Amino acid sequence: MKKTFLILIFFVTTLILVACGGYTPDNNWVLEKDRLNEDPEIENFVTSLQDNPDKRGFKVFTISEGRKMVVISTGDVERSLELDNVKVDSGNTKVILKEMENKNDEANPYIMVGISAIKGELFIQDTDGNSYDEF
Repeated sequence: MKKTFLILIFFVTTLILVACGGYTPDNNWVLEKDRLNEDPEIENFVTSLQDNPDKRGFKVFTISEGRKMVVISTGDVERSLELDNVKVDSGNTKVILKEMENKNDEANPYIMVGISAIKGELFIQDTDGNSYDEF
């Protein structure tokens, strides 16, 4: 009886640990623009966006420990971006942004969104449902 109880406790604990160790879309962040110089590849890409102010879209970079950094640009000096949500829907990862009218100092306003893992395909869209294409 005692042995069966211990096996049951071990089994339930294992199930809980496996369930909690999975991917959660809440594991994302917005990188501050003053930290741009920490990755020369991303810094060069953002510089190229500023040289091409009408480019709208996104590019994915792999950063430390396999995590991903997504750089998204508006292609419109009158618009700025804010992260609304990152979620996994139908096995794919969706990044949803708020696009706001806001005059910027940047020629091509952008945001850098970090994601621990991308599941399935990556889709970037604004809250109105307009999508961004990958560069």
